[in-house]
Amino acid sequence: MTALPDLLRDDPQVAVTILTTEHYNLQTTRSATISESGGRASVFLGSVSAGLVALAFAGQASRTALYTFGLVLFPVLCFLGVTTFERALQASIDDTNCLVRINRIRRFYVEAAPQLAPYLARPAASDDKSEVLRVEGYRPGRWQQMVSIVGALGVIDSVLFGVTAGLVAGALSDSNLWVATPVGLAVFAVSLPLHQHYQQVRRAQAHALELEELGD
Repeated sequence: MTALPDLLRDDPQVAVTILTTEHYNLQTTRSATISESGGRASVFLGSVSAGLVALAFAGQASRTALYTFGLVLFPVLCFLGVTTFERALQASIDDTNCLVRINRIRRFYVEAAPQLAPYLARPAASDDKSEVLRVEGYRPGRWQQMVSIVGALGVIDSVLFGVTAGLVAGALSDSNLWVATPVGLAVFAVSLPLHQHYQQVRRAQAHALELEELGD
């Protein structure tokens, strides 16, 4: 099999065409993942908003209607939130992998034509995810995960889990807020770190697999 430097020397136009096409395909994939994440998040947030409005109307009827409707509505919203969180995380991981691959192509551009370096976006020196994200303008640190779509969905999911647990505790304790409120807060306090930890683990696993594939 002909190595890429040999291909570039023997037929540079073919090599440039292949890499620019791959670069374009990766950018298109990034656009699709970002669009999907935004669309799914919008559907989820719209469902939560509509559900809260419906719950407010149910609460005006009676306490029984409030608990009955809430205990049907919030588990459904929790399920929708978990699936949206998972899919948004998958799309975000795919987006990061595309960035790593685009960075590798940019490095090739600079290595193949060093005189063009001042006119090209500066690539990261390696395929390390943190370095690639820093070069692309992403701020490092765990807080960055919280301000992403995936992190925000994790917070909303945790709120929904807390509210669901609080409603269950309230229904079982005859609407005792001193029971329902601590239960809801405790579930929220446990759920939020679990969401973020799961996100970190999945990202680390996906990045390790991506580097292994690139190394092959």
